[in-house]
Amino acid sequence: MGMKGAKQATLKCLLVDDNPDDRVLATRALQLEFPELQTEFVTDMDEFMRRIEVGDLDLVITDYQLRWSDGLAVLRRVKAALPECPVIMFTGTGSEEIAVEAMQAGLDDYVLKTPRHYALLPTRVRSILARAEQRQLLQVAENALRESESRLRAIIDTEPECVKIIDADGRLQFMNSSGLMMLEADSTEQVLGKKLIDMLVPEYRRSFQDLARSVLAGNKGILEFEIIGFKGRRRWLETHAAPLVNQMDGTTSLLSITRDISERKLAENTRVQLTAIIDSAIDFIGIFGKDGKVSFVNRAGRNMLGIALIEDISATRIRDYLPPWAADMVTGKGIPTALRDGVWSGECALLNRNGEEIPVSAVIVAHRHPDGSLDFFSTIMRDVSERKHHEAQLLHLATHDSLTGLPNRALYTDRLEVAILEAQRHERLVAAMYLNLDRFKTINDTLGHEVGNTLLQAVAERLQENVRADDTIARPGGDEFALIFTDLAQLDDVNDCTQKILHSFKAPFRIDGHELFLTASIGIAVYPFDDPTSDGLLKNAAIALNRSKDMGGDAYRFYTAEMNAKALQHLILDNALHHALERGELQLHYQPQVNLVTGQVCGMEALLRWQHPELGMISPAEFIPLAEKTGLIVPIGEWVLRTACAQSKAWQTAGLPALPIAVNLSGRQFAQKNLVQTVTQVLAQTGLAPDLLELEITESTLIQDTQASIPMLHELNALGIAISIDDFGTGYSSLSYLKRFPINAIKIDQSFVRDIYTDPNDAAIVSAIIAMARSLGMKTIAEGVETNEQLTFLRSRQCDLMQGYYFSRPVTAGVITQMLGESWNLSFVVNP
Repeated sequence: MGMKGAKQATLKCLLVDDNPDDRVLATRALQLEFPELQTEFVTDMDEFMRRIEVGDLDLVITDYQLRWSDGLAVLRRVKAALPECPVIMFTGTGSEEIAVEAMQAGLDDYVLKTPRHYALLPTRVRSILARAEQRQLLQVAENALRESESRLRAIIDTEPECVKIIDADGRLQFMNSSGLMMLEADSTEQVLGKKLIDMLVPEYRRSFQDLARSVLAGNKGILEFEIIGFKGRRRWLETHAAPLVNQMDGTTSLLSITRDISERKLAENTRVQLTAIIDSAIDFIGIFGKDGKVSFVNRAGRNMLGIALIEDISATRIRDYLPPWAADMVTGKGIPTALRDGVWSGECALLNRNGEEIPVSAVIVAHRHPDGSLDFFSTIMRDVSERKHHEAQLLHLATHDSLTGLPNRALYTDRLEVAILEAQRHERLVAAMYLNLDRFKTINDTLGHEVGNTLLQAVAERLQENVRADDTIARPGGDEFALIFTDLAQLDDVNDCTQKILHSFKAPFRIDGHELFLTASIGIAVYPFDDPTSDGLLKNAAIALNRSKDMGGDAYRFYTAEMNAKALQHLILDNALHHALERGELQLHYQPQVNLVTGQVCGMEALLRWQHPELGMISPAEFIPLAEKTGLIVPIGEWVLRTACAQSKAWQTAGLPALPIAVNLSGRQFAQKNLVQTVTQVLAQTGLAPDLLELEITESTLIQDTQASIPMLHELNALGIAISIDDFGTGYSSLSYLKRFPINAIKIDQSFVRDIYTDPNDAAIVSAIIAMARSLGMKTIAEGVETNEQLTFLRSRQCDLMQGYYFSRPVTAGVITQMLGESWNLSFVVNP
């Protein structure tokens, strides 16, 4: 029901009274005052109930005493159906209990029936209607306020941020739904009246109190703090607070808008952690935009570049940190590749403030927005200086000799090919040379490898001092050096360069207190005359070197076609030699050794011969060096030893005189650790007595490794085997070594015997050797005796034995058998 008010055209009044007279009196009194009042009557309960169900009443006047009910029941039913409708009750009793009960039930006025109560009725009605109208207006205002508040709350509840009001005591007076979710509250009731400060992480409570005091004093403020929700979750919040003044009572509360910044804090924390990690990295890490401007460089990167940590780099570009060539690579290849593929990796360099390049291994990554547009580039660059240095060292080791620092064979060959290309372009000559040190092996074996290595280093330095800057000196290995002379106009230039090299060896080398004299053998091949290729030149230079060495050393030889033919012959012999033993092409010839006093044959020397089916008889001087180089001398030497011992035993078995057999041991054979075992086995297998075997060893072989030679010789000597030094006088010739070795005989080399009668020096040397051997208790054997004059001289110096063409050429075993069978005596020759 709506109240129409006192000014309305029609007021509807329900009069509940079963007394007709009272109804008339009441109606008359009201109409005099309220002509617009329309009065209705009900006289029983049914009629009453139907009317109040219809509603639309501005006033109900009821008598307390009714035949069909009482005024209290009417009052309650009216208030139940029409709570806003005012009710006035007439009663003839003055009971206070009834009045109190009626007022509690919602009665608006209580009028006692008196002679004048109808006269008072209009005044009471006017007052009641005025109050009802005020209540109606107030209700409208309240409804409007409630609706406005509802709309405001709905708006605030849609706000994603927390809106709250806290009173001066710090208690929550209001909070929207977003705030409830932040606090993990299930309802508003759970938070209202609570102190928000109690939910803060303790270390932020003082700051919150300071903020609250400041805001309540009329200021605004912002605070970030961490809070623990009702369900235990921690959140980071940022609150913006302002004072809220109540206009009615002047009290001030704290109004704040709070947002959840947990994700931002997590991102900030992650960023701090990442920054710490990035700053602890040893690599350059940087960020730059699509315009190339650098926005970030980590601590390591700044240190690498020499940039202070506090220096502003926002105006720099990535190119500024790179040398020009690296900048071109990054901008021309790196960035475009990163844009296309997402990432680029490669090697470039950074440029520090001192202008120094730092080699780096770089990665550039293009970072994009979700829509695919470019956001920024990041780059990581690792200092690879140490690796580059190590690689350079490895490359140097791979291309240079570790002892001298000179280029090795591989680098030498590369440089020779480059030199040939340059010579082709400019029509010049190139000389490829091999240089071999004469007698280096003797020095190395005598004075030790340490002295030998130092000598090689000194030779390398001297060679470098005597060549041009553009020429190349290399050490392929051992005591061999290789040289390249470039940009030569004529062959005379090659001669000049080579003679300068040989002349540099005239001065002695002083190594660890030793004054050492060296000479060199050099082989030369010239582009384009001798070959247009590097391989061909080197092959021909090697051939020329061998020829130079064959000529005695301290010389140089140019390659010739004749040399090549000889080298080819050596190759053919080398190949054939590999099959000579198995094909039975090797033979032994024997040369008698004659006692100069009795003229009796007192021994034989076994000499190896090679009867090739196509080339005929091949000189030992041709194939023995090949066998030494290839190592075939070891099985061949064992075959010689076995065959000679077996032949000597066969002569004894045939009843011929038991004569010692002399067998040469090569350097390679003597170096075999099982030599003593091999000799012992051969003697056992052939049945030859050890005292009938004599092993001939060259001087140079003995001194190669004296620590191994001395015990081995003593073992052989202990078996009863005689040891003789072959070619004595052509090697080191040291009395100190002769005293230490168990030597039985010394063989005087034929090079001294040849001119013994005409050359005073040779005569003196031979005389000294014989005298020295006699003083040491050794016998002497002269080789290569071919004339009576030689014989006479040797006999006069009391040489013990002789062998040579003057007595007999080396002959086959059959000839020796015939000789021994005839008891061949050469006394007529020895004692003419």
